[in-house]
Amino acid sequence: MIKFGPSGSCEAFAEAGYSHTVEEAKWLAELGLDCFEYSFGRGVRITEKTARAIGEEFKKYSIEFSVHAPYFINLATLEEDKAANNHDYIFSSLKALCEFGGKRCVFHPGSPLKAARSDAMDVLMKRLDKVMELKHEYGFDDLWLCAETMGKKSQLGDLDEVIRMCKGYDTLLPCIDFGHLNARDCGAIKGYDDYKRIIDRLADGLGDFKTKNMHVHFSKIQYTDKGELRHLTFRDEKYGPDFEPLLKVIHEYRLEPYVACESAGSQTMDALAMKNYYKSL
Repeated sequence: MIKFGPSGSCEAFAEAGYSHTVEEAKWLAELGLDCFEYSFGRGVRITEKTARAIGEEFKKYSIEFSVHAPYFINLATLEEDKAANNHDYIFSSLKALCEFGGKRCVFHPGSPLKAARSDAMDVLMKRLDKVMELKHEYGFDDLWLCAETMGKKSQLGDLDEVIRMCKGYDTLLPCIDFGHLNARDCGAIKGYDDYKRIIDRLADGLGDFKTKNMHVHFSKIQYTDKGELRHLTFRDEKYGPDFEPLLKVIHEYRLEPYVACESAGSQTMDALAMKNYYKSL
């Protein structure tokens, strides 16, 4: 079943008098939302005790929990010490995910730096082979890694690159960030047909199961000619993309993604707007 929720705590959460993630589950359930994404953007800094307490509360209210691994992962690195750091970021995220009781971990693929893009993708795929090998060895076969489409043109992670990453691994799902795709192509997503084209391409590349169960990030994003600049709210009328035509495609195709809203400060209420619109269909 499709699920909607925020990535991180929004301004309204604090305004309602709450201050800790453990309180978020009840609040989201009362609003009628179904999922929540916890970001380890600057590093995995949470105790096992705290993670388990949060996880128990989310389980109590039937809110699905996902995490976002640290932002500075770069699987295209040529340096072995940095590759080892990537493993630490990913597997410490998966360990915490287990403690939360969740099943999905989103990660940023990386950047070419000084290498040619095609060469960087070859390095990334070799690094990904090792990550998936270790994922099995460490006993994380029941967890999903989700490779995210990225918002800057200089980053690895356009739609075709994410399809290539996800194609060869049973427990690797695409995380399609439609705001990122729109930003990296300078506003290319105009409506229903553009969303349909993206999802058709995904289905052609990865098949029905991974398309149906993909992870989704959504927000409106300001961009320059280099791609993503900053996240906005649904009040923005300039940059887009609009969520309504996406949800029409998802509804018509009977897809069941987790949809994590990443609006800047209004992510919970914007996620609720998405869910209410979807229910109207």
